[in-house]
Amino acid sequence: MRRVGGGQPMGNRVGNDQAVVSSGIFRTGWPFAGAMLVLLVGCWLSTGTLAPYAATQASPLELPCGYLANTDHFFHLQPFLMLEGAPPEQWQSALMLRRILYPLLAWPLVATLGILWGGLLINVLLTVAGVVVWILFIYRREGRAGAIASAWLLATYPGIMYWVGLPYSYAVIVPATLVGCIGLFVISEESCSLRQLFLLSSGIGVLFIAYDGLLNTLVPAALWILWRQRRVSRIPLALVGLVWPTVLTLAVLHWGLGVRLDNSNSQTYRIILDSWLHIMTAWPDVLQNVAHLPLLAIRNYFYSNFFFLPLSFLVFHLLMRRCGGIRYHVVEEGIMVATVFFFLFLNLAPHYPGWQMRGEWIARLYQPVFVVFVVYLSRGFGRLPRSSGLRRMAVVVVGATVLANGWIVFGGLHGSAITDLAYQRFYQHTPPFRYSYHLEKYGIRPLGFCRQP
Repeated sequence: MRRVGGGQPMGNRVGNDQAVVSSGIFRTGWPFAGAMLVLLVGCWLSTGTLAPYAATQASPLELPCGYLANTDHFFHLQPFLMLEGAPPEQWQSALMLRRILYPLLAWPLVATLGILWGGLLINVLLTVAGVVVWILFIYRREGRAGAIASAWLLATYPGIMYWVGLPYSYAVIVPATLVGCIGLFVISEESCSLRQLFLLSSGIGVLFIAYDGLLNTLVPAALWILWRQRRVSRIPLALVGLVWPTVLTLAVLHWGLGVRLDNSNSQTYRIILDSWLHIMTAWPDVLQNVAHLPLLAIRNYFYSNFFFLPLSFLVFHLLMRRCGGIRYHVVEEGIMVATVFFFLFLNLAPHYPGWQMRGEWIARLYQPVFVVFVVYLSRGFGRLPRSSGLRRMAVVVVGATVLANGWIVFGGLHGSAITDLAYQRFYQHTPPFRYSYHLEKYGIRPLGFCRQP
Protein backbone atom coordinates (compact mmCIF):
# COMPACT_ATOMS: atom_id res chain seq x y z
CA MET A 1 0.00 0.00 0.00
CA ARG A 2 1.42 3.35 -0.97
CA ARG A 3 1.87 6.16 1.47
CA VAL A 4 -0.34 9.15 0.91
CA GLY A 5 0.13 12.70 2.21
CA GLY A 6 -1.95 14.50 4.80
CA GLY A 7 -4.50 16.34 2.72
CA GLN A 8 -4.67 13.96 -0.23
CA PRO A 9 -7.33 11.30 -0.73
CA MET A 10 -5.73 7.92 -0.32
CA GLY A 11 -5.68 5.32 -3.06
CA ASN A 12 -5.93 1.56 -3.00
CA ARG A 13 -9.52 1.37 -1.81
CA VAL A 14 -11.25 -1.93 -1.81
CA GLY A 15 -13.20 -3.17 -4.84
CA ASN A 16 -16.67 -1.75 -5.07
CA ASP A 17 -16.09 0.46 -2.02
CA GLN A 18 -14.84 3.12 -4.39
CA ALA A 19 -18.17 3.41 -6.22
CA VAL A 20 -20.07 5.43 -3.67
CA VAL A 21 -23.63 6.46 -4.34
CA SER A 22 -25.41 8.38 -1.60
CA SER A 23 -28.18 5.79 -1.45
CA GLY A 24 -25.86 2.80 -1.83
CA ILE A 25 -25.27 2.52 1.89
CA PHE A 26 -28.86 1.38 2.36
CA ARG A 27 -28.87 -1.40 -0.25
CA THR A 28 -27.22 -3.92 2.05
CA GLY A 29 -27.64 -1.94 5.20
CA TRP A 30 -27.98 -4.59 7.89
CA PRO A 31 -24.55 -3.81 9.45
CA PHE A 32 -25.60 -0.18 9.77
CA ALA A 33 -29.11 -1.00 10.98
CA GLY A 34 -27.61 -3.34 13.57
CA ALA A 35 -25.23 -0.64 14.76
CA MET A 36 -28.06 1.88 15.06
CA LEU A 37 -30.13 -0.60 17.05
CA VAL A 38 -27.24 -1.20 19.44
CA LEU A 39 -26.76 2.56 19.75
CA LEU A 40 -30.43 3.15 20.59
CA VAL A 41 -30.54 0.34 23.14
CA GLY A 42 -27.30 1.57 24.70
CA CYS A 43 -28.72 5.09 24.99
CA TRP A 44 -31.86 3.85 26.72
CA LEU A 45 -29.84 1.65 29.08
CA SER A 46 -27.87 4.75 30.11
CA THR A 47 -30.90 6.50 31.60
CA GLY A 48 -32.70 6.41 34.93
CA THR A 49 -30.58 4.80 37.62
CA LEU A 50 -28.09 3.70 34.95
CA ALA A 51 -27.11 7.24 33.85
CA PRO A 52 -23.33 7.21 34.40
CA TYR A 53 -22.90 10.96 34.93
CA ALA A 54 -25.28 10.67 37.89
CA ALA A 55 -24.68 7.18 39.24
CA THR A 56 -20.90 7.60 39.42
CA GLN A 57 -21.26 10.44 41.93
CA ALA A 58 -20.82 9.88 45.64
CA SER A 59 -24.34 11.12 46.42
CA PRO A 60 -26.40 11.65 43.26
CA LEU A 61 -29.64 13.58 43.26
CA GLU A 62 -32.71 11.35 43.50
CA LEU A 63 -35.58 12.39 41.23
CA PRO A 64 -39.22 11.25 41.19
CA CYS A 65 -39.59 7.55 40.34
CA GLY A 66 -36.22 6.97 41.97
CA TYR A 67 -34.26 8.01 38.89
CA LEU A 68 -30.86 9.63 39.41
CA ALA A 69 -29.45 12.98 38.29
CA ASN A 70 -26.16 14.79 38.75
CA THR A 71 -25.99 17.14 41.72
CA ASP A 72 -25.59 20.02 39.24
CA HIS A 73 -29.03 19.20 37.87
CA PHE A 74 -30.53 22.56 38.85
CA PHE A 75 -27.81 24.51 37.02
CA HIS A 76 -28.68 22.61 33.84
CA LEU A 77 -32.38 23.33 34.35
CA GLN A 78 -31.96 27.11 34.66
CA PRO A 79 -31.86 27.77 30.88
CA PHE A 80 -35.17 25.91 30.58
CA LEU A 81 -36.61 28.15 33.30
CA MET A 82 -35.69 31.15 31.16
CA LEU A 83 -37.40 29.63 28.13
CA GLU A 84 -40.43 28.85 30.29
CA GLY A 85 -40.77 32.51 31.21
CA ALA A 86 -39.69 32.24 34.85
CA PRO A 87 -38.67 35.43 36.71
CA PRO A 88 -35.12 36.57 35.82
CA GLU A 89 -33.83 36.03 39.34
CA GLN A 90 -34.30 32.29 38.81
CA TRP A 91 -31.99 32.09 35.80
CA GLN A 92 -29.84 35.23 35.38
CA SER A 93 -27.02 33.64 37.38
CA ALA A 94 -27.17 30.40 35.37
CA LEU A 95 -23.79 28.80 34.75
CA MET A 96 -24.88 27.06 31.55
CA LEU A 97 -26.66 29.83 29.64
CA ARG A 98 -23.60 30.36 27.44
CA ARG A 99 -24.49 26.95 25.96
CA ILE A 100 -27.91 28.23 25.01
CA LEU A 101 -28.23 26.32 21.73
CA TYR A 102 -28.80 23.01 23.50
CA PRO A 103 -31.81 24.15 25.58
CA LEU A 104 -33.21 25.96 22.53
CA LEU A 105 -33.13 22.72 20.56
CA ALA A 106 -34.43 20.67 23.47
CA TRP A 107 -37.18 23.03 24.62
CA PRO A 108 -40.03 21.87 22.33
CA LEU A 109 -39.59 18.25 23.43
CA VAL A 110 -38.89 19.12 27.07
CA ALA A 111 -42.01 21.32 27.22
CA THR A 112 -44.09 18.50 25.75
CA LEU A 113 -42.64 15.36 27.33
CA GLY A 114 -40.98 16.63 30.49
CA ILE A 115 -37.35 17.17 31.33
CA LEU A 116 -36.20 13.54 31.43
CA TRP A 117 -38.09 12.07 28.48
CA GLY A 118 -37.82 15.22 26.38
CA GLY A 119 -34.13 15.50 27.19
CA LEU A 120 -33.51 11.87 26.31
CA LEU A 121 -35.34 12.18 23.00
CA ILE A 122 -33.44 15.29 21.87
CA ASN A 123 -30.16 13.71 22.98
CA VAL A 124 -30.89 10.57 20.97
CA LEU A 125 -32.02 12.56 17.93
CA LEU A 126 -28.89 14.72 17.98
CA THR A 127 -26.65 11.70 18.54
CA VAL A 128 -28.22 9.62 15.79
CA ALA A 129 -28.15 12.57 13.40
CA GLY A 130 -24.47 13.18 14.09
CA VAL A 131 -23.57 9.51 13.75
CA VAL A 132 -25.55 9.06 10.52
CA VAL A 133 -23.99 12.16 8.94
CA TRP A 134 -20.57 10.86 9.96
CA ILE A 135 -21.21 7.39 8.53
CA LEU A 136 -22.33 8.88 5.21
CA PHE A 137 -19.22 11.07 5.19
CA ILE A 138 -16.90 8.12 5.80
CA TYR A 139 -18.82 6.03 3.27
CA ARG A 140 -18.24 8.62 0.57
CA ARG A 141 -14.55 9.04 1.41
CA GLU A 142 -13.46 5.58 2.46
CA GLY A 143 -16.05 3.10 1.23
CA ARG A 144 -18.41 0.67 2.86
CA ALA A 145 -15.90 -1.17 5.05
CA GLY A 146 -14.67 2.05 6.63
CA ALA A 147 -18.25 3.18 7.21
CA ILE A 148 -19.11 -0.11 8.93
CA ALA A 149 -16.09 0.28 11.21
CA SER A 150 -17.18 3.82 12.10
CA ALA A 151 -20.78 2.75 12.70
CA TRP A 152 -19.87 0.05 15.20
CA LEU A 153 -17.12 2.00 16.93
CA LEU A 154 -19.61 4.80 17.56
CA ALA A 155 -22.55 2.54 18.39
CA THR A 156 -20.60 1.08 21.31
CA TYR A 157 -18.65 4.21 22.27
CA PRO A 158 -18.96 4.77 26.05
CA GLY A 159 -18.40 8.49 25.53
CA ILE A 160 -21.91 8.73 24.09
CA MET A 161 -23.53 6.73 26.86
CA TYR A 162 -21.84 8.61 29.68
CA TRP A 163 -23.76 11.79 28.81
CA VAL A 164 -26.82 10.81 26.79
CA GLY A 165 -29.15 9.84 29.63
CA LEU A 166 -29.48 13.29 31.20
CA PRO A 167 -30.84 16.56 29.72
CA TYR A 168 -27.52 18.37 29.80
CA SER A 169 -25.51 20.08 27.06
CA TYR A 170 -22.71 17.53 27.47
CA ALA A 171 -24.81 15.20 25.31
CA VAL A 172 -23.82 17.19 22.21
CA ILE A 173 -20.08 16.62 22.67
CA VAL A 174 -19.91 13.55 20.43
CA PRO A 175 -22.27 14.59 17.61
CA ALA A 176 -20.88 18.14 17.57
CA THR A 177 -17.31 16.83 17.43
CA LEU A 178 -18.20 14.56 14.51
CA VAL A 179 -19.89 17.36 12.58
CA GLY A 180 -17.08 19.78 13.40
CA CYS A 181 -14.50 17.29 12.16
CA ILE A 182 -16.36 16.94 8.87
CA GLY A 183 -16.23 20.72 8.55
CA LEU A 184 -12.47 20.64 9.11
CA PHE A 185 -12.05 18.02 6.40
CA VAL A 186 -13.88 20.24 3.92
CA ILE A 187 -11.82 23.27 4.99
CA SER A 188 -8.66 21.26 4.34
CA GLU A 189 -9.58 20.65 0.70
CA GLU A 190 -7.76 22.76 -1.87
CA SER A 191 -11.06 23.56 -3.57
CA CYS A 192 -12.43 25.29 -0.45
CA SER A 193 -13.18 28.90 -1.44
CA LEU A 194 -13.09 31.92 0.85
CA ARG A 195 -16.87 31.92 0.98
CA GLN A 196 -16.96 28.24 1.91
CA LEU A 197 -14.24 28.79 4.50
CA PHE A 198 -16.26 31.49 6.23
CA LEU A 199 -19.50 29.50 6.11
CA LEU A 200 -17.84 26.33 7.40
CA SER A 201 -15.98 28.21 10.13
CA SER A 202 -19.24 29.88 11.15
CA GLY A 203 -20.98 26.51 11.21
CA ILE A 204 -18.29 25.12 13.49
CA GLY A 205 -18.60 28.28 15.59
CA VAL A 206 -22.32 27.63 16.06
CA LEU A 207 -21.41 24.29 17.65
CA PHE A 208 -19.62 26.20 20.41
CA ILE A 209 -22.86 27.77 21.64
CA ALA A 210 -24.13 24.24 22.21
CA TYR A 211 -20.95 23.15 24.03
CA ASP A 212 -18.17 25.70 24.39
CA GLY A 213 -15.63 23.11 25.53
CA LEU A 214 -15.07 22.24 21.86
CA LEU A 215 -13.39 25.62 21.37
CA ASN A 216 -10.25 24.17 22.92
CA THR A 217 -9.98 21.53 20.19
CA LEU A 218 -11.63 22.71 16.99
CA VAL A 219 -10.29 26.28 16.87
CA PRO A 220 -6.59 25.35 17.20
CA ALA A 221 -7.17 22.45 14.81
CA ALA A 222 -8.58 24.78 12.15
CA LEU A 223 -5.65 27.16 12.55
CA TRP A 224 -3.20 24.25 12.32
CA ILE A 225 -4.78 23.06 9.08
CA LEU A 226 -4.46 26.45 7.41
CA TRP A 227 -0.91 26.93 8.68
CA ARG A 228 0.24 23.47 7.55
CA GLN A 229 -1.25 24.02 4.12
CA ARG A 230 0.45 27.42 3.83
CA ARG A 231 -2.82 29.28 3.63
CA VAL A 232 -1.96 31.58 6.51
CA SER A 233 -3.68 34.54 4.87
CA ARG A 234 -7.00 32.76 5.45
CA ILE A 235 -6.54 32.45 9.21
CA PRO A 236 -8.14 35.84 10.11
CA LEU A 237 -11.25 35.01 8.08
CA ALA A 238 -11.49 31.57 9.69
CA LEU A 239 -11.08 33.07 13.16
CA VAL A 240 -13.89 35.54 12.58
CA GLY A 241 -16.17 32.73 11.48
CA LEU A 242 -15.21 30.53 14.42
CA VAL A 243 -15.77 33.11 17.14
CA TRP A 244 -18.59 35.41 16.01
CA PRO A 245 -21.43 33.06 17.11
CA THR A 246 -20.00 32.91 20.63
CA VAL A 247 -19.34 36.65 20.81
CA LEU A 248 -22.85 37.45 19.59
CA THR A 249 -24.43 34.97 22.01
CA LEU A 250 -22.53 36.34 25.00
CA ALA A 251 -23.39 39.91 24.01
CA VAL A 252 -27.11 39.12 23.82
CA LEU A 253 -27.03 37.23 27.11
CA HIS A 254 -25.17 39.98 28.95
CA TRP A 255 -26.53 43.22 27.52
CA GLY A 256 -29.88 41.93 26.35
CA LEU A 257 -30.89 39.59 29.18
CA GLY A 258 -28.72 40.81 32.05
CA VAL A 259 -26.92 37.48 32.51
CA ARG A 260 -23.71 37.48 34.53
CA LEU A 261 -21.02 35.95 32.35
CA ASP A 262 -18.25 35.88 34.96
CA ASN A 263 -18.96 33.02 37.34
CA SER A 264 -17.11 30.18 39.05
CA ASN A 265 -17.61 27.95 36.02
CA SER A 266 -16.67 30.33 33.21
CA GLN A 267 -13.68 32.04 34.79
CA THR A 268 -11.52 28.94 35.30
CA TYR A 269 -9.60 29.18 32.02
CA ARG A 270 -9.18 32.93 32.44
CA ILE A 271 -7.48 32.27 35.78
CA ILE A 272 -5.18 29.67 34.21
CA LEU A 273 -4.30 32.03 31.37
CA ASP A 274 -3.52 34.74 33.91
CA SER A 275 -1.06 32.38 35.63
CA TRP A 276 0.77 31.97 32.30
CA LEU A 277 1.05 35.75 31.95
CA HIS A 278 3.26 35.69 35.05
CA ILE A 279 5.50 32.96 33.69
CA MET A 280 8.71 34.97 34.14
CA THR A 281 8.37 34.76 37.91
CA ALA A 282 6.91 31.26 38.02
CA TRP A 283 9.49 29.12 36.22
CA PRO A 284 10.07 26.88 39.27
CA ASP A 285 6.38 25.88 39.21
CA VAL A 286 6.55 25.02 35.52
CA LEU A 287 9.74 22.99 35.86
CA GLN A 288 8.26 21.10 38.78
CA ASN A 289 5.19 20.29 36.71
CA VAL A 290 7.31 18.90 33.86
CA ALA A 291 8.32 15.94 35.99
CA HIS A 292 4.71 14.77 36.21
CA LEU A 293 3.91 15.11 32.51
CA PRO A 294 4.82 11.64 31.13
CA LEU A 295 2.66 9.68 33.55
CA LEU A 296 -0.16 12.22 33.32
CA ALA A 297 -0.06 12.09 29.54
CA ILE A 298 -0.34 8.30 29.48
CA ARG A 299 -3.17 8.21 31.99
CA ASN A 300 -5.16 11.00 30.37
CA TYR A 301 -4.67 9.40 26.96
CA PHE A 302 -6.31 6.17 28.08
CA TYR A 303 -8.77 7.53 30.64
CA SER A 304 -10.21 10.23 28.36
CA ASN A 305 -11.66 7.63 25.99
CA PHE A 306 -12.28 4.59 28.17
CA PHE A 307 -9.09 2.54 27.59
CA PHE A 308 -9.98 0.37 24.62
CA LEU A 309 -10.43 2.89 21.81
CA PRO A 310 -7.07 4.60 22.52
CA LEU A 311 -5.44 1.16 22.79
CA SER A 312 -6.86 0.02 19.46
CA PHE A 313 -5.63 3.26 17.85
CA LEU A 314 -2.08 2.49 18.98
CA VAL A 315 -2.29 -1.13 17.85
CA PHE A 316 -3.78 -0.10 14.52
CA HIS A 317 -1.06 2.49 13.99
CA LEU A 318 1.60 -0.20 14.45
CA LEU A 319 -0.35 -2.50 12.17
CA MET A 320 -0.49 0.12 9.43
CA ARG A 321 3.26 0.68 9.63
CA ARG A 322 3.76 -2.89 8.48
CA CYS A 323 2.15 -2.07 5.13
CA GLY A 324 4.00 1.16 4.48
CA GLY A 325 1.89 3.25 6.78
CA ILE A 326 -0.99 5.66 6.49
CA ARG A 327 0.18 9.18 7.09
CA TYR A 328 -2.03 11.23 9.34
CA HIS A 329 -4.42 13.51 7.51
CA VAL A 330 -3.86 17.17 8.28
CA VAL A 331 -7.21 17.23 10.13
CA GLU A 332 -6.13 14.35 12.35
CA GLU A 333 -2.85 16.16 12.95
CA GLY A 334 -4.68 19.35 13.86
CA ILE A 335 -6.95 17.74 16.42
CA MET A 336 -4.08 15.83 18.03
CA VAL A 337 -1.89 18.95 18.16
CA ALA A 338 -4.76 20.94 19.68
CA THR A 339 -5.29 18.24 22.31
CA VAL A 340 -1.60 18.14 23.23
CA PHE A 341 -1.46 21.93 23.42
CA PHE A 342 -4.52 22.01 25.67
CA PHE A 343 -3.00 19.30 27.89
CA LEU A 344 0.24 21.27 28.25
CA PHE A 345 -1.64 24.52 28.84
CA LEU A 346 -3.46 22.97 31.79
CA ASN A 347 -0.75 20.76 33.27
CA LEU A 348 2.32 22.98 32.92
CA ALA A 349 0.56 26.09 34.19
CA PRO A 350 2.10 27.83 37.21
CA HIS A 351 0.18 27.63 40.44
CA TYR A 352 -3.24 29.27 40.28
CA PRO A 353 -6.18 29.56 42.72
CA GLY A 354 -9.57 27.89 42.44
CA TRP A 355 -10.55 24.76 40.52
CA GLN A 356 -7.49 22.76 39.51
CA MET A 357 -7.84 21.50 35.95
CA ARG A 358 -4.47 19.78 35.97
CA GLY A 359 -3.93 16.09 36.66
CA GLU A 360 -5.82 12.95 35.70
CA TRP A 361 -9.03 13.51 37.64
CA ILE A 362 -10.79 15.28 34.77
CA ALA A 363 -9.55 13.31 31.76
CA ARG A 364 -12.94 13.94 30.13
CA LEU A 365 -11.62 17.33 28.99
CA TYR A 366 -9.68 15.55 26.27
CA GLN A 367 -12.57 13.41 25.05
CA PRO A 368 -12.92 15.13 21.62
CA VAL A 369 -9.72 13.43 20.43
CA PHE A 370 -11.84 10.29 20.05
CA VAL A 371 -12.74 11.45 16.55
CA VAL A 372 -9.12 10.98 15.44
CA PHE A 373 -9.15 7.40 16.69
CA VAL A 374 -12.40 6.66 14.87
CA VAL A 375 -11.47 8.27 11.56
CA TYR A 376 -7.98 6.75 11.50
CA LEU A 377 -9.31 3.28 12.24
CA SER A 378 -12.01 3.74 9.61
CA ARG A 379 -9.56 5.00 6.98
CA GLY A 380 -7.20 2.12 7.49
CA PHE A 381 -9.92 -0.49 7.77
CA GLY A 382 -11.59 0.71 4.59
CA ARG A 383 -8.43 0.64 2.49
CA LEU A 384 -6.88 -2.71 3.25
CA PRO A 385 -7.35 -5.39 0.57
CA ARG A 386 -10.08 -7.78 1.66
CA SER A 387 -8.03 -10.92 1.18
CA SER A 388 -4.94 -9.67 3.00
CA GLY A 389 -3.76 -10.87 6.36
CA LEU A 390 -3.59 -7.26 7.51
CA ARG A 391 -7.30 -6.88 6.80
CA ARG A 392 -8.04 -9.90 8.97
CA MET A 393 -5.90 -8.46 11.74
CA ALA A 394 -7.72 -5.15 11.37
CA VAL A 395 -11.04 -6.95 11.72
CA VAL A 396 -9.77 -8.46 14.96
CA VAL A 397 -8.63 -5.07 16.31
CA VAL A 398 -11.86 -3.25 15.47
CA GLY A 399 -14.02 -6.20 16.53
CA ALA A 400 -12.24 -6.52 19.87
CA THR A 401 -12.68 -2.78 20.47
CA VAL A 402 -16.40 -2.98 19.71
CA LEU A 403 -16.84 -5.95 22.06
CA ALA A 404 -14.80 -4.37 24.85
CA ASN A 405 -16.61 -1.05 24.62
CA GLY A 406 -19.92 -2.90 24.40
CA TRP A 407 -19.00 -4.63 27.65
CA ILE A 408 -18.57 -1.19 29.24
CA VAL A 409 -21.78 0.24 27.77
CA PHE A 410 -23.94 -2.68 28.89
CA GLY A 411 -21.93 -3.38 32.03
CA GLY A 412 -24.56 -1.87 34.30
CA LEU A 413 -26.78 -4.86 33.56
CA HIS A 414 -24.29 -7.36 34.93
CA GLY A 415 -22.31 -5.42 37.52
CA SER A 416 -19.12 -5.10 35.48
CA ALA A 417 -16.14 -3.82 37.43
CA ILE A 418 -14.62 -2.73 34.10
CA THR A 419 -17.61 -0.45 33.51
CA ASP A 420 -17.27 1.03 36.96
CA LEU A 421 -13.55 1.65 36.53
CA ALA A 422 -13.83 3.06 32.99
CA TYR A 423 -16.53 5.57 33.93
CA GLN A 424 -14.79 6.59 37.14
CA ARG A 425 -11.43 7.16 35.44
CA PHE A 426 -13.11 9.26 32.75
CA TYR A 427 -14.25 11.74 35.38
CA GLN A 428 -12.95 11.16 38.89
CA HIS A 429 -15.53 13.24 40.73
CA THR A 430 -16.14 10.36 43.10
CA PRO A 431 -14.39 7.36 44.70
CA PRO A 432 -14.26 4.16 42.63
CA PHE A 433 -17.12 1.69 42.31
CA ARG A 434 -19.97 4.07 43.16
CA TYR A 435 -21.71 3.09 39.94
CA SER A 436 -22.15 -0.51 41.07
CA TYR A 437 -23.05 0.63 44.56
CA HIS A 438 -25.85 2.89 43.36
CA LEU A 439 -27.22 0.29 40.96
CA GLU A 440 -27.48 -2.09 43.87
CA LYS A 441 -29.02 0.59 46.07
CA TYR A 442 -31.54 2.03 43.58
CA GLY A 443 -31.98 -0.94 41.27
CA ILE A 444 -31.34 -1.32 37.55
CA ARG A 445 -34.13 0.85 36.13
CA PRO A 446 -33.85 2.82 32.89
CA LEU A 447 -36.52 5.39 32.07
CA GLY A 448 -39.93 3.77 31.90
CA PHE A 449 -39.39 1.65 35.01
CA CYS A 450 -40.62 3.90 37.78
CA ARG A 451 -39.94 2.78 41.35
CA GLN A 452 -43.17 1.88 43.06
CA PRO A 453 -43.81 3.41 46.50
